[in-house]
Amino acid sequence: MTNEENLTRPEEVAVGEIVVTPSESAEADAFAAEVGKNWGMVLSVGLVLIGFGVAVMVWPQATVGIIALLLGIALIVSGLFSVVGSFTRPDRTTGTRVLLGISGVLSIVLGALALSGITEAIWILALMIGFGWIFSGITDLVLGFSAKGAPGRGLAIAGGILGIIAGAIVILWPAKTLLVLAWIGGLALVVLGLVQVILALRLRKVSSAADLQQVVNR
Repeated sequence: MTNEENLTRPEEVAVGEIVVTPSESAEADAFAAEVGKNWGMVLSVGLVLIGFGVAVMVWPQATVGIIALLLGIALIVSGLFSVVGSFTRPDRTTGTRVLLGISGVLSIVLGALALSGITEAIWILALMIGFGWIFSGITDLVLGFSAKGAPGRGLAIAGGILGIIAGAIVILWPAKTLLVLAWIGGLALVVLGLVQVILALRLRKVSSAADLQQVVNR
């Protein structure tokens, strides 16, 4: 390759490690400037996340109750679709349609039970989370023990054991555990919101592709 081929053409502009034409550079700068102008939107999202997070941490019981009731509604809707699907899906085998109908009816029953009272709703939510973690833990254990010599095998086994223990704790002490999970979720929302706020303040100064690249690389 000659020295002339190594040199950047006069009509090309270097943006970071990428060489682009002036028109592409102008488009990149225009896009970056538009992103910078909308920093307020990113800031708003961050503030909303912080607000939700604080609300969840201050009122964890109400949060758990609302989530549990929404779960009840979701179970009923999902169950109705399953029941209807068991009658309107002739392309599936009879056994599959029967199982679909049974699961749909069970989902409707659980949903109705969840909507009958906040205590029942929280209990069903705890059962679903607890058994979900237990099944996930069992899966990790099976994969970990079967993958002899594979990298990360020990972490998979440890994660499986922790998942089973966590699921059992949720099932045995549903109310207290869900309150702790709600508080942790609220804290995560606050942290995520703070990250969005910091990003928005950095985007406020962006006016070119080079500025945007500096923000991304930080």
